[in-house]
Amino acid sequence: MASFSYRILRKKGIASNASITVSAERGVVVRAPFWMPKGIIENFIQEKSLWIEKHLERLSLKKITKHYFEGEKHLYFGKEYSLSIVTTRTPGRSKISLLEDTIQVELYEGLPKEKHPEKIEEALLYWYLEKGIETITEKVNYYSQEIGVEYQKINLKKVSSIWGSCSPTNCLSFNRKLVMAPHEIVDYVVIHEVAHMVHRNHGSGFWNLVKSFDPQYKYHRRWLKLNHHLLSI
Repeated sequence: MASFSYRILRKKGIASNASITVSAERGVVVRAPFWMPKGIIENFIQEKSLWIEKHLERLSLKKITKHYFEGEKHLYFGKEYSLSIVTTRTPGRSKISLLEDTIQVELYEGLPKEKHPEKIEEALLYWYLEKGIETITEKVNYYSQEIGVEYQKINLKKVSSIWGSCSPTNCLSFNRKLVMAPHEIVDYVVIHEVAHMVHRNHGSGFWNLVKSFDPQYKYHRRWLKLNHHLLSI
């Protein structure tokens, strides 16, 4: 299993080979002829996995800057959406709607154009936090019940170096950027922190408990290391 996410784009025409690009903005993109079997493509990706990981590690040191313009790509629980900007005659807080392939932002038509990026960023952040706390709370409730522990409260925070924490009083905090990660990655972080309510260290008992709920935890941990730079609000 690859320790990174990738997208496969099928190419039309006479191309006979597959190719791979790695960028900070789009991550890993594999382009392959439309006729090429998926198994051959996956073998090609596996052969190039060390090269891909090397480039991802370099990119992980770089921060992606968002500019909040029409068509810009944004992640929401692992899926990439295009930003769609529409205007409304109703003043007030900008409204966010999640559509099939787009995140739609409604801006007041009287807002000066130079203020658009600022308002879009503000609206997206509020929406991400709202959806994030809702989804992560559901996951924490599930895993804490399965493990048999109780937490005090849950927070989503702006932090740069950690994905989650568990206080001595069982208050759980999570990085708000998790809202952009795939669900299985969020599950791993939630399981990790809920498990700390049983084991306050990273000993074998802790990792055995994590593994019992997430057998692929090593892959998910590696995914965060290689792809965290893509999770940029």
